[in-house]
Amino acid sequence: MKACIAVMGAGGKTTAVRSLAHRLSGFSVLWTTTTHIYPAPPGDCRLLLRSPAPAALAAALGEPGIVCAGTPAGEKLTALSPAAWVAACKAADYIVCEADGAHRLPLKLHRPDEPVLPAETTHVLIVLGLSALGRPVGEAVHRYALHPAWAAHPAAPVGVAELCFCAEEAAARCGVPKENIRLLFNQADDDMNAGRQAATALSRQGFACRVGALQKDDAFLAPWVLGE
Repeated sequence: MKACIAVMGAGGKTTAVRSLAHRLSGFSVLWTTTTHIYPAPPGDCRLLLRSPAPAALAAALGEPGIVCAGTPAGEKLTALSPAAWVAACKAADYIVCEADGAHRLPLKLHRPDEPVLPAETTHVLIVLGLSALGRPVGEAVHRYALHPAWAAHPAAPVGVAELCFCAEEAAARCGVPKENIRLLFNQADDDMNAGRQAATALSRQGFACRVGALQKDDAFLAPWVLGE
């Protein structure tokens, strides 16, 4: 395996996973999760496997293209079995794993048991949604009540300081070297100023940051995440 990329945070994780998988699809790519995802639609993967046997998953990953795989959990998929995961790590060139959940909100704080990063993680992409700006923390931040001040004042608006806090909190959860963490301030559809302010502040701490809108331009993502 060349790399295992864990995608966490909020505000565009699924779009980021799709982008990374497609940009790497000249290789053997596993698209999966440690939490819950909707199965990739047919146009987004070569093969969709539910509860695959380890040997079947390894065989599927023996040729280029995207294989989406996991264990059925209602309409969604959750993590592969331990044996299938081991087989995938040996067979895939790249693994792109959604490792966080945010209930479709643009920012997130984490419980002690979150995110769920695979032990084999080599690179982490943290996504933060700029659509949160100006909205009350109680409406824009998943698990906002984990921050005592936000719990007391859920109507407080999200600004640059709140963006930075969510980014720093997420990065502290990673357990990988800072040089292998990327902070993406996504959803910069109109005003990029606040995202740039947050990116500048965090860059001073040694983080690699980008501001953008993946729905409009994602060509930079895979090489940036992998440090190429």
